[in-house]
Amino acid sequence: MKIYVIGKRDLELEKLNANRNILLYVSFIEAIVRAFFQKGSIIYSNEKNDLLVFLEKFLRIPYLYGKIENILKFENHYSKIKKYEIPVLMYHQFVKNKEDGGKIKLFVTEKQFETHLKILKFLGYQTITFEELEKIGLQNRFYKKYIILTVDDGYKDNYEILYPLLKKYNMKAVIFLVSGLKYNKWTIESSDEKYFELMDDEEVLELQNSGLVEFGGHTLTHLSFLNADKNMAEYEVIEDKKITEKRLEKSLKVFAYPYGHRKEETKEIVKRSGYSFAVSTDTGSGIITEDLYDIRRTAIDKTSLFDFLRKISPGYLQYKAKKYKNKRR
Repeated sequence: MKIYVIGKRDLELEKLNANRNILLYVSFIEAIVRAFFQKGSIIYSNEKNDLLVFLEKFLRIPYLYGKIENILKFENHYSKIKKYEIPVLMYHQFVKNKEDGGKIKLFVTEKQFETHLKILKFLGYQTITFEELEKIGLQNRFYKKYIILTVDDGYKDNYEILYPLLKKYNMKAVIFLVSGLKYNKWTIESSDEKYFELMDDEEVLELQNSGLVEFGGHTLTHLSFLNADKNMAEYEVIEDKKITEKRLEKSLKVFAYPYGHRKEETKEIVKRSGYSFAVSTDTGSGIITEDLYDIRRTAIDKTSLFDFLRKISPGYLQYKAKKYKNKRR
């Protein structure tokens, strides 16, 4: 992002920034004009300026002042003031018709999902993966209308329904694989759900080779970390990563907590395992760089067209975080 610095050269800020962002030393008026009209721009001054505080409040021109100890504070502050973040959507299953879905109803129909993709295309959204987000640079995520489509568990319908539609519209998704099972054992045992098969190795490799899908970790058995001790949690995360990386012959960047359940120690396990990101459901602030291992997502299942439009808004994740106040800890 662009940081417009008012005042003399700030060597401490330059050192802290380490070329992550673009630092520009400009006049007071130029800083206001540029930050107002340019995406991904924020104003900084060493001393507090009351006019800039006023402009932030009433015109939402992002402004920081004083000593900065973490360069991510600029991205976090910009996201908060602009109420802007990359939407991260969460899907599970895709069915031809409603009657094909399970009793838990974590599905969308083929027709619904195609409508979602058409809407995203029409509105100018660009679907990206977490691997691509890392290459783009988190500090540059405000310049375009990015969105991330995530899909949990790796059901066979991902290959049969999701994949053809991704190809048709040249869009991308991130799928989190349960690596130690062949079917939905966890929902059958907990909710007497219908039997649903997971994708096999050949299907997974075809999706990866298409360039349209990134895969992530999701434990061996769809484990709830709330019900597991530390040793079991480590085993499920580490072995899952080994199995999936061997399956893909590629390292994994992102992990999804099953059910969205996690403890603070779970985040540390995931981080130590070599993941760059982890996604949740009902936790996280809705600002990606506030915690890369607690990225909040928005569920898309029993969603009306109006709700879908609301949920893809760049400010929805922060609204959701404030409304539900991290109800799952």
